[in-house]
Amino acid sequence: MKKLAFCIVVLFAGICHAMSQGWDFDSSMFENTTEQRLFLDDPAPMDLLMALHASTDVKTGQLDKLIGKLDKRSKRKAYKEWFLSEVFYKAHQYVLKEYVKHSSFNEALTTGSYDCVSGSAIYGLLLDRYGFEYEVIETDYHVFLLIHGEGDRRYIYESTEPRAGFIKDQEAVNQYISVFNTEVINGKVDQLAELGSVTSQFSEESTIYASISLRELAGLQYYNDAVHHFNDGDKEMTYRQLAKAKAIYPSERVLSLYEYIAAIQEEEKKLARR
Repeated sequence: MKKLAFCIVVLFAGICHAMSQGWDFDSSMFENTTEQRLFLDDPAPMDLLMALHASTDVKTGQLDKLIGKLDKRSKRKAYKEWFLSEVFYKAHQYVLKEYVKHSSFNEALTTGSYDCVSGSAIYGLLLDRYGFEYEVIETDYHVFLLIHGEGDRRYIYESTEPRAGFIKDQEAVNQYISVFNTEVINGKVDQLAELGSVTSQFSEESTIYASISLRELAGLQYYNDAVHHFNDGDKEMTYRQLAKAKAIYPSERVLSLYEYIAAIQEEEKKLARR
């Protein structure tokens, strides 16, 4: 590949339901009632993906067109590699129009702007629909999809590469995965727009290479939004987004930043009481 674009990743009854799951949130934690409903009302992965910066005006027309096109072609999906290629490139034709760092899932649906998290989420939903076995791979700096084909064949969906992001050559697949080992990552740190870059301050240095679910990817999307607000100096919004990320996906990096921000807030409260 000539480049690899890294990107950073209700009502009282509903609140009671969330608390039964260990989610102790009140309405002040949410940007609006739509987010509250999507987050708390027994959410599916797509609900949680749409909850970030939720709106009642999210347009899914392009995704619907894409699914309609792929549904017709899926009858020939016995040739799985061919159909995987169709899914990848048709998604860029219909939905994923422009790579923009820190683009949410809803922005991908509405405007076509996407990053590695929202792009991978679109692909994960499509692969689920058509019955493919895959993994969402979270690394220190990036998210991509690893698809398992027949036998021991594997494929890569690199959402940020619209022309060359479907990798089917097996040697190229192995080379792509090898990029995420510690030596290569450490050698390219200055070139990366990191996924969750602030966490190096709070946790031991270790390369993350984890298989996560679409639900956990939604948590990672909240985490990325928290990092964005952290870098803008908005500790209150950082805390709110991290609390939601922690509820969905309590990974080490999420917990590390959450505990750090919570400690700052507690210290500020103590100072205010003096």
